[in-house]
Formats: sequence, structure tokens, C-alpha cells
Amino acid sequence: MKQLILTFLLLNIVTSFAQRRFENKTFGFSMQEPMGWIWGNEDDLARNLDKLDIDEEKLLKIIKEHEGSVLILSVYKYNPQTHKGLVPAIQINVRERNNDDFGAFKSDIIRSARSFDGLYDDFEFIEEPKNIKISHIKSIYFVTKFTMHTENGQTHRVRSRIYVIPWKHYYFQINMTDDLMGEDCSKEFLRLIKTIKIKRK
Repeated sequence: MKQLILTFLLLNIVTSFAQRRFENKTFGFSMQEPMGWIWGNEDDLARNLDKLDIDEEKLLKIIKEHEGSVLILSVYKYNPQTHKGLVPAIQINVRERNNDDFGAFKSDIIRSARSFDGLYDDFEFIEEPKNIKISHIKSIYFVTKFTMHTENGQTHRVRSRIYVIPWKHYYFQINMTDDLMGEDCSKEFLRLIKTIKIKRK
């Protein structure tokens, strides 16, 4: 029995050490990577920026030049090319922040989210926008659902968890999506959110 417990503990230790962290030094963002998920970034911009010493003014200029948004992480639980059905995914963008006042900023985010009513007939909030703390920062969280139709005729009921973290002159928008009628990744997503660290000199 003691040997079984020791083996279990050692397995947990090895697993924890094997879990890698995604880190973007340019924007000061890091988060534990979901184990076994597939990296989906096609744009190397974020990785190239990490090699440079860039001040806040230049960072903001780069974000503006990329239509107000820079993708820093995109991962999929399965290969989208081979998996049948909706693939759980995580996407993190850095976006331009146009309002320093948190209340006004939150109103802008909610207004933007509600604009999806025009794209999806059944779009609605599962959880209304609320304030939460992520890595010591006052942030915004809400959950939506909608039906998505693909080009090949498939229909998916999508659940999307949105985390918005304002930081200096920009903000991080984290989209975590899964299948409302299928695989529920809620526990995995919540665990990852708790590992987020934001710190930039």
C-alpha cells in the first residue's frame, strides 16, 4: 500500500514538472500550457517581438498597425484538420485599450460583446459580465453561447468564456471555447486561468 501511494506521488511530481508555461516577455504575459494541446499560431509576430527590447510607446504603435489586435497564443485540444466536431480552443489576443477608466472600459467591452447579436440569431449570455481578479488585476469575465454553422453543413453549439484583463495601454482578451452539447472543458479552463501571471517592467 505504501509503495502504491509513493508511486502515485512520484507520478504527480513528474506530471507537474512536465507541464510547461507559455510566456510572452514582450507583453509580460505567462500561463501554464494545457498538456497535449496543439499550437495553432500562424503569425510569428509575437515570437519575434520577444527578441527585441521594446518600450510601451512602440508596443502600442505595433498593436495599432495590426488593426488594434495582436495574437500571442492559439492552441487546440485536437487537430482541427482531422477532428470531427467542434475543437476546444484557447486564443489570446492583445488589443488596443481606448479608455483608462475601468467603468467606461467595461461598458465598451459589453457593448462589443452584445454586437454579436447581429451575427448569431441565438446569441446570449450564459453568465452576465462581472468583475474578477486575475493576477492581481481587476478584470472582466462573461460566458456566451451561440450556434455556429460551418461551410460543410455542420452545426455546433458553441460555449465561449471571455476573460478581459486591462493592462497599461492595452488589454488581454482570452477566448476559451468548447462544445455546449459535447465535451466540457470548464475545469481545465478554470485551472489555466488561475495560473496566469502578468508582469512587465
